[in-house]
Amino acid sequence: MRKYETFFIIDPDLPDEVTAAVDEKIKSVVGANGGDVVSYVPWGKKKLAYPVKKRSRGLYVLMEYAGDSRLVAELERNMRLDERVLKFITVKLDDRYDPAKEAARMAANLPSFPEDEDTEGKGSAPLAREEEGIGEEAQTDEAEDKE
Repeated sequence: MRKYETFFIIDPDLPDEVTAAVDEKIKSVVGANGGDVVSYVPWGKKKLAYPVKKRSRGLYVLMEYAGDSRLVAELERNMRLDERVLKFITVKLDDRYDPAKEAARMAANLPSFPEDEDTEGKGSAPLAREEEGIGEEAQTDEAEDKE
């Protein structure tokens, strides 16, 4: 099983009942094709960067799910056919997804890092910048703004 993330935009002019129906339809497509919805987070109505299908606003939704490539193809096919969905994009997050490990990670509230990735040395750049005095300049500017 692989883990995917699909970000899509729904027509904001739809009533709440219709939006809920779109949500259920998308979740049911994932479930019917052997997938598992990990998270489904509506971000709310926001202004689009550019007009899409003559709309300047959209209801943004982020969904993470696990499944295979056939699931992604079927989900995208359904989104293309549904005129209530304005735009979508799918990204593969992990090649190997284990629901038990994900549940343990969520329970412990730990970040998701691949086990075989070397994470040493990452994140040390801000410390090095503070040692050089760059961080001190920002602190003095903040202190002057408060006065």
